[in-house]
Amino acid sequence: MSLSVIKIGTNLLTTPDRALDVNHLRHLVWQVGQWVKMKGGPVVLVSSGAITCGAHALGVVPTTIQDKQAAASVGQVLLMQEYSRWFAQQGQCVGQILLTKDGMEHPQAAQNARNTIHCLLQAGVVPIINENDSVATTEIGPKFGDNDELSAMVAVLLGANRLVLLSDVDGVYTDNPKSNPLAQRLDRLTCIDDTVWAMVHDQDNGRSRGGMRSKLMAASTAMAAGIEVLIANGRTPHVLVEWLQGTVHGTVIRS
Repeated sequence: MSLSVIKIGTNLLTTPDRALDVNHLRHLVWQVGQWVKMKGGPVVLVSSGAITCGAHALGVVPTTIQDKQAAASVGQVLLMQEYSRWFAQQGQCVGQILLTKDGMEHPQAAQNARNTIHCLLQAGVVPIINENDSVATTEIGPKFGDNDELSAMVAVLLGANRLVLLSDVDGVYTDNPKSNPLAQRLDRLTCIDDTVWAMVHDQDNGRSRGGMRSKLMAASTAMAAGIEVLIANGRTPHVLVEWLQGTVHGTVIRS
């Protein structure tokens, strides 16, 4: 049975004023439920958004590492409450796993994580993974992009068949579509070379830590392990369900 890792970016889980976007979270959960029912196989979620949601709940704009860690602690609870609530309506239970990059690179810790995730999947539980921002500091910095790298590491660790990177962009473009209306989306990529990297012109939106560069880096990691990757806009209605039905909204990356 095929296994999919689906990463949900910060901008999909928060409103423009940085509150938790419960309505859209509910829609994404519904799609995951449909994915499983349509024999898409078990799903592991990698969810961002804890720092932004927590900061909104606390009424602060976090500027220091400590501020961000405190916001992550509060925001993670809010996220898991909503995930648990809406997955329960799909008849599914969820489990939380908080990981760090250092832990994923340590063989024994990685094995422990793999064992836990497989145990949850065998019990029919949807594992929901996030960075352990409340105690770690390296992930909060600018070089670890909004869980993109973590999701690829998880996909490789589990031997997944698919990695889906959902954000607020429609896929890989020939230029940044937010600044260049003439940019064209690429439906498929079979390699990520210098020509592709030259197309990437990320802009900092002040919320998420990702961008197309971090997604392509994650895709490169997954491709090297033979994993098919989809980069798509998570706000496209039914984007997950329609991919299973053969309609692609986004960029498929497969060697």
